[in-house]
Amino acid sequence: MTDLIALLGARIPANLAPFMLANVTAPPVRGLPHGPDCISRRLGCPCGSWELKLRTACRHERRGLFGRKMVAAPVAPVFATCPVCGRDVLLFDPAQHGWDGRHGDGVRPNADDEAWFGAAPGEVIVSYSYRAEDEYRAMLAEGCPDPQDWFDCFAIVFRAPAAQPVLVLSQVCARRKATRV
Repeated sequence: MTDLIALLGARIPANLAPFMLANVTAPPVRGLPHGPDCISRRLGCPCGSWELKLRTACRHERRGLFGRKMVAAPVAPVFATCPVCGRDVLLFDPAQHGWDGRHGDGVRPNADDEAWFGAAPGEVIVSYSYRAEDEYRAMLAEGCPDPQDWFDCFAIVFRAPAAQPVLVLSQVCARRKATRV
């Protein structure tokens, strides 16, 4: 981990500020960004609960052999809800968060519906990255007050009690040439 990633990792992105955070190791889930430029945190509610429910937008897609199976694929925006106190907070929306969202270039995916991800509350882990070190160094040199909010990728993992972790969403948040991820 470079000094820049350590500096950005010590700051909390605005979309994670409403949560209690614990640094964790990224779970081994296919599609989850890994590496020294990725930061993983477990989310909790300020009321003290470390288990949350996720509510996502859904897009109906045909999958499987010959496209015979219709599934509801989770897409952003994603909300985290505490089952103890009922607090409901926007966790991630690409139209607002990350590099493109901060530039006003973020696009919210088309959605057909909204649904709870999983039947029970569970552990929620987010992973986000800062891959264009030169651009972040330039932002800091220019006096940018919130470079931690300009992450390149954002992913959400959910683990129900006694179950394997599942990738809910993995979104590239930077479509600039220097950082195609």
